[in-house]
Amino acid sequence: MRQIKNFSYSKSFYILVSLLFALILFFNANSIQLKNSGKSTQNMQTYSVTLQDIPIQVKYDSDKYFISGFDNLATVYLSSYNQVRLDAEKSKDTRSFTLIADLSNAKEGTMDVPVRIQELASGVNGQVDPSSITITIEKKSSKTFPITTRVDEKLIPDGYKLSSVSTDKDKATIVSGADIISKIDHIQASVPSDIILDDNYKGKVTLQAVDKAGKILPAAIKPESVNIDIKIKKPEKEVPVVGKITGDIDSKFSGFNFDIETKNVTISGDPTVLNGISQISLPIDVTEVTKEKTIEVPVSADDVLIEPSVVKVKVTPIKK
Repeated sequence: MRQIKNFSYSKSFYILVSLLFALILFFNANSIQLKNSGKSTQNMQTYSVTLQDIPIQVKYDSDKYFISGFDNLATVYLSSYNQVRLDAEKSKDTRSFTLIADLSNAKEGTMDVPVRIQELASGVNGQVDPSSITITIEKKSSKTFPITTRVDEKLIPDGYKLSSVSTDKDKATIVSGADIISKIDHIQASVPSDIILDDNYKGKVTLQAVDKAGKILPAAIKPESVNIDIKIKKPEKEVPVVGKITGDIDSKFSGFNFDIETKNVTISGDPTVLNGISQISLPIDVTEVTKEKTIEVPVSADDVLIEPSVVKVKVTPIKK
């Protein structure tokens, strides 16, 4: 009994009791902290954003292979408790993540390739749709083809006619898979479908690789575009030319006779304008004309082209 009593009042006893209370307080504090942490996490707001048309970067040996058959854009869904980091990933200028489809070790053929998000900011979660893409990989090949032009007749209004079409280059080189190149018939320069060809047209058009059936095939083309020059023949008709006296008439004469070498001229322009013209008035200046003479007179009228633009007129004064 004396030994037990002495132990309870010994220094070792107090040390053990202190350690016991310290352990109880430590575990109790941790329990409270974990409980509060769980409550804090539950109360935190989750932010989310959907990003459309994010480009997919395909990793492959571009010197050896050509890839085709896939859409290189995806939708990315991001979420985070941190609004600032989420906003940074939302902006193109501050975005850290990229979408990668890895074909580094792939062989020729068609395969499904996972699309992965790489280098996404810490604390931000992401999902990508689609999660995989189907890609065809072939050995790269190249071949030169002639460029042909295509102008859809629907682009030319009624009454107008296609006069000529030319491009500043007549050949282009296709870079594609060997199988695709074997199907290509020609390279096509097509006029955009939103253009109305009611006048001459000059512009840049994109080249396309086309098979015999007119189907567009995937290929890289050098050059990618050419300059096209289209000449359009507008509606036209013939109308008579009628002389009209202008200027000061000498008092010795009562008038003038006009012998116009070209009796009719061809006018061309918008059909509604042409319909309102039945003849072309030719103003002939008779100032200081005192004897018979032949002069050249310009032919003009508003909103139309006239051919010829100049005619010869023999002017003969009539004496009183």
